[in-house]
Amino acid sequence: MNYNPLQRVWVVYQASRDALKVTKLTLTHDDKETLLFHTTFESQNPTEAKQAIEKSLKEVEDLFVLSLWSTFERFLRNYLQQKGATLQMTKPAALAHPMYAYFCEEVEFWKPNQMLDLLKKSLFTTHPHLIGQAKQILGYRDWIAHGKNPNNDPSSNITARFAYKILNEIVETLLLN
Repeated sequence: MNYNPLQRVWVVYQASRDALKVTKLTLTHDDKETLLFHTTFESQNPTEAKQAIEKSLKEVEDLFVLSLWSTFERFLRNYLQQKGATLQMTKPAALAHPMYAYFCEEVEFWKPNQMLDLLKKSLFTTHPHLIGQAKQILGYRDWIAHGKNPNNDPSSNITARFAYKILNEIVETLLLN
């Protein structure tokens, strides 16, 4: 794991957000019928279309927080499995390989909070606030992934920009270690 997978997600987020913004601008264009031909906005009045785009922008924001977290979590599991490879050096060798295989399987079932706590106690002792912020992102991700329950609002509203900044900083730190 020698690369940062979050950058790919970030580029797609920016393109998606910008595409919606451009579409919103076309609503006031003289040739909007041609520009919006074969889109869902073609038959909507400009006010309805603008509202739909605004809702879409918010939804895209939330979905990319979810995507950033998912990508981060997969990176983290792979990172821990890679670092756990030293278990294969354990003596006796007959125990080492099955023990490492077992470790790799088990990492797949670790809760994200457990992995974050491990990082906080090891590589992020001087920057525990990053792990706290990652836990806020996780809470927001959980809220999105479980249907945005209006009776259980998240403790904070997380933007894709904030999620990328924090998770990217953690990934970049891990790539150095």
